[in-house]
Amino acid sequence: MTIEEEPIAHLLIEIVDDLIQDWGLDLDEPVGVDTLLVADLEFASVDVIQLCVAVEEHYGRKLGFQDLLMHDGSYVQDLALGEMVRFVGKQVSGV
Repeated sequence: MTIEEEPIAHLLIEIVDDLIQDWGLDLDEPVGVDTLLVADLEFASVDVIQLCVAVEEHYGRKLGFQDLLMHDGSYVQDLALGEMVRFVGKQVSGV
């Protein structure tokens, strides 16, 4: 993770922590960039969308998450938070 991505990682971890706060999950480790949304946090598709919307609301613009969530016309099966951090970093910086 680059130094530019660290604030994005903190933001996404905070949002995810808020989303899962009431779920009663027994996590072995705290949420981090290696956390998988589906396998580790039991996210359903609606939860992933809610996370994307929260991130877009924070930045005040659409970030094109469909490019991250779909590959070859199909939705990805799982996503590490770090993948999302890198994607948001590229979208925000315009790279």
